[in-house]
Amino acid sequence: MVWLFLGALAFSVCADVHAAGPRLTKRQQAIKRENERKAREAARAEARAKNNQIAKTNERETPVVEIDIAPVDPSTKSQVLRSAARIDEIIEADLARRGIEPNPMSSHEQFMRRAYLDITGRVPRGRRAWTFLASKMPEKRSLLIDHLLNQPGYASHMFNYWASILRLNDTGANRLYLRPYGDWLKECFQDNVAFDQMVYEMLTAEGKTWENPAVGYKLRDRGMPLDNLNNTVRNFLGTQIGCAQCHDHPFDRWTQQEFYELAAFEGGVRTGTPPKADNVPDNKLVNSLRESLDPREGQRLRQFIAANRHQVFEVPNAKLKYPFDYVYSNAEPGEVAKAKVIFGETPALEPGQSRREAFALWLTSKDNPRFALTIANRMWKRAMGVGVIDPVDEITDDTEPSNPELMDFLVSEMIRLDFNLKEFMRIIFHTRTYQRQVTYAGYDPAEPYYFPGPILRRMTAEQVWDSLLTLSIKSPEAFLRPDDSEYIAALDLDGDASKDEILAVLKKVPEAQTAMNQEERTQRYQNVTLRRASELQQPLPAAHFLRQFGQSDREIISEGSTEGTVPQLLALFNGPITHMMLEAGSVIYTEVDQAAGITNRVRIIFLSILGRMPTSDEMSVASSEIRESKAAGYGNVIWALLNTREFLFIQ
Repeated sequence: MVWLFLGALAFSVCADVHAAGPRLTKRQQAIKRENERKAREAARAEARAKNNQIAKTNERETPVVEIDIAPVDPSTKSQVLRSAARIDEIIEADLARRGIEPNPMSSHEQFMRRAYLDITGRVPRGRRAWTFLASKMPEKRSLLIDHLLNQPGYASHMFNYWASILRLNDTGANRLYLRPYGDWLKECFQDNVAFDQMVYEMLTAEGKTWENPAVGYKLRDRGMPLDNLNNTVRNFLGTQIGCAQCHDHPFDRWTQQEFYELAAFEGGVRTGTPPKADNVPDNKLVNSLRESLDPREGQRLRQFIAANRHQVFEVPNAKLKYPFDYVYSNAEPGEVAKAKVIFGETPALEPGQSRREAFALWLTSKDNPRFALTIANRMWKRAMGVGVIDPVDEITDDTEPSNPELMDFLVSEMIRLDFNLKEFMRIIFHTRTYQRQVTYAGYDPAEPYYFPGPILRRMTAEQVWDSLLTLSIKSPEAFLRPDDSEYIAALDLDGDASKDEILAVLKKVPEAQTAMNQEERTQRYQNVTLRRASELQQPLPAAHFLRQFGQSDREIISEGSTEGTVPQLLALFNGPITHMMLEAGSVIYTEVDQAAGITNRVRIIFLSILGRMPTSDEMSVASSEIRESKAAGYGNVIWALLNTREFLFIQ
């Protein structure tokens, strides 16, 4: 129980009390956060330089890596419990009206494993599970929730969820480098930045990705501003207006005129090289240098310079015009579209405010009827497996929530919490509804779901991977991606770059890339990189374990899958990650080896993989296998449990 008390102590000690003061505008917050990010990155680069070797196996020393996570506030616990109780009242009253019995409360074993997977994205280790289950503390579930919310795994797991929605991609054609955007997103979840602030920064950031990483949101759809707008509305307002880009929407009320009126707010946004930019090398000088090089070297130089030209900027006076093939009578082809929002009142431009800033403020406003609703509904689905409105991104004016009163309350809570996602999830996890047993049968996606409990779900690819890594590696959170600061420094050139500085990229960039690749190799076991999913390449190659288990290829929003396939079976049967767990020195091997007697060792195995104690029949079968096969029997039991449906599903 010591770790529970330490967790409770940690977040109570870390809570800050801030003196009341004037609230900064979102622009001021963005500037402040960018300065803080740069200072933090400089400190991390210095720390990494002192200790940049990752252990290939647990026989080597684990690097010391400090990951600061914004803690939950213990002073708000009473309000958390009140809000959770109100959610339960609404749901249970609705169930009673419909004659539906709530599911029984989950066992401590079921709750523990579910909480670990839903909050930190991985299963608990055997000894931690045993400690929790042995505790007699009446409030141990609440303590566990807050403890897990304060762990690095919270930010890692939240990152994986949004990486699929935002289609994170580290690189693109023509030397597009977007990894800083993904790192920024992860840091936002570590710092628990308000979600409206995050979105505002993504929609208004300018510059190169390593100067202002939030520009990655626009650069992800480089050269496709109308597609990016459609993605923005779908991601953050929960509706799909993409069809209206070409014609009036056939199944919703959106017209092509409305699409272009909304797009007019971002009509001046560009992805490329700003005119008269002082943060890119002189083009004439670059071209003259290329002429002095052989064709291959000249092409490489062009590619390296191109990385500096991928930027986001705004042309203030640029206008968006209706397309040449516009056929409706409410506007003419080539006519300038006037900026107008699709919900609520069109914001008036303040002095010095750009159209895109006005658009970002409107979209993230508490007065926007869809922003808080969409985010609250998405977060509810993360915990329960199905949204109050489902699908979460196909909301129309005629859409009816399965429980309107619940949806209204969740929206009001999201607004009350100023879009604090961690505190919002904390409330959901404290509800009786979340802590009930899952619905094993009877859930029909075509019918409304009234939440007698969560629904049964298979782990995501990231949860499977991170769970297997947890049972293999001592400190998975300490294994980070190779530092890319030297690579960025080699690429980064400004307008004052000299001939020698420009030519130096031909040597410095490959050297920095080689150094990163070498460090990457120190983190591998049988060619498998031993890092959590959030610290791996985004996206991974199609043959990787994560992709085999359904991780999105990041081409389409939320395209990940939890369907079973034959390659998944083969990966669990005979893949490197399974072999690693069975080798001496793995976490589960060590915990089993340190337990006294066959009975306790079998218990550790079941707690590690399934999160529960074995039944008497299971204990008998496992013990017989171990007595017959000796030491290999333990591996056989581990291997057998890994290949059960119970391991892959969240109960």
